[in-house]
Amino acid sequence: FLCCLNDEGVFADLVRDSVVKIFALNKKRGLDLSVIGRIMKIIRENNIQIVHTHMWGGNFWGRIAAKLTNTPVIIATEQNVDFWKRWYQKMFDRILSRVTDKIIVVSQQVKKFYGNNVKLPVSKMEVIYNCIPPSEKIPDKAYIQAIRNEFNIHNTNPIIVNIGRLVPQKANHVFIEALRILDRKNIDFDAFIIGEGPLKESLIRQGQDLIDKHKLTFTGLRKDVSRILDATDISVLSSITEGFSVVICECMEKNIPVIATDVGGNGEQIVNGETGYLVPPNNAEALANTMEKLIKDPALAKKMGEAGHNR
Repeated sequence: FLCCLNDEGVFADLVRDSVVKIFALNKKRGLDLSVIGRIMKIIRENNIQIVHTHMWGGNFWGRIAAKLTNTPVIIATEQNVDFWKRWYQKMFDRILSRVTDKIIVVSQQVKKFYGNNVKLPVSKMEVIYNCIPPSEKIPDKAYIQAIRNEFNIHNTNPIIVNIGRLVPQKANHVFIEALRILDRKNIDFDAFIIGEGPLKESLIRQGQDLIDKHKLTFTGLRKDVSRILDATDISVLSSITEGFSVVICECMEKNIPVIATDVGGNGEQIVNGETGYLVPPNNAEALANTMEKLIKDPALAKKMGEAGHNR
């Protein structure tokens, strides 16, 4: 059973079938105490034995409901190095950890953060890295060209992608500034920012000059990211915080060299200089220089992509 605090979201139909049942609670903004009762009802009516919660809201409301229904097993997952959490959120994390059997953390850095900054019991935390299924097929040149044609790319320019929600954490503006540095050097590329989020309009305004030159495209939310990655040459992650990036996993699996900021679990995924590069956060110059290095040395990019795939 999948229980969503708000609406089902755009990906619900990909997992809904005769076995998977989805509940959307349509929680009101702020302190909506009725959510606890609705989760408790779902647990009781479906005789649920394990409650596994994710993210701050799910971890808070879900664990309270699970405890009140005496659910036999309660598990929580922490996905990020959550510097944004306020004192009271950390306090509730500590209180609710007492009724939690295991707390899954997605990287050693997330474990370190929650042990040192939130003071969760290390004995309850277990590192389980995020993972992805392997690709079903190896794309051929005709398949890749068809993807390039779809985006009106009829040249041999390398495709660079920046994937994720358009929120402050992802620092997409730094990626745009790095592209602008490459453009000033007359380096050819086609760049995609893939995702949706509250910063989209301001980011479009920031990158309008690159959009006008047909060097930058905002694709919006895509359900075929894996397909776009088949035609991608370089992946860039400009985040200021990360837990353990699924995007990095997806790109490594697709033989794509990854340039990422040296934050959170990124250093547990990328072997710097071997499977990709780690650069300082909020440093457009370093990001641009590293992209330039891979653009100008396709053999190195190919070698790093293969090493990332093997890892």
